[in-house]
Amino acid sequence: MVFWENQKVVLAYYAQCVKPVCEAHGLTRMEFDILLFLANNPAYDTAADIVRIRMLTKSHVSGALKRLETDGYLYTAYHAGNRKTIHLSLTEKADAIIKEGRRMQERFGKQLFDGFSPEQLDMLKQLLQRMYQNARLGMTEEKQ
Repeated sequence: MVFWENQKVVLAYYAQCVKPVCEAHGLTRMEFDILLFLANNPAYDTAADIVRIRMLTKSHVSGALKRLETDGYLYTAYHAGNRKTIHLSLTEKADAIIKEGRRMQERFGKQLFDGFSPEQLDMLKQLLQRMYQNARLGMTEEKQ
């Protein structure tokens, strides 16, 4: 299917856009993605959230989180009454990376969706959401 082949072009373009930010701050792509995920999705602030939503391996997320904490980009804490779940919070040191990352994401989106009307963007969003739901349902059904 042409869709899957072309999806690789989009992913390669995103990787090209991300690379200078990662290199400038000495981050791996995983570390960068985690920082942006936490910044852009404040309701999801645990390692389990990152693994579940981004569909990444626990060991890779765990390793990246350890380095990010060691390097001072995030800190961990328990919420009152719950000593099982560790919540992740970004530090001020991550602010410059988040700012650059969001600028990069904005440029990426502008380039990717250049020439689309608002109606086309809305339709695309709906179609992709349906496709993701179908894929997740298929994954659930395969496990049973």
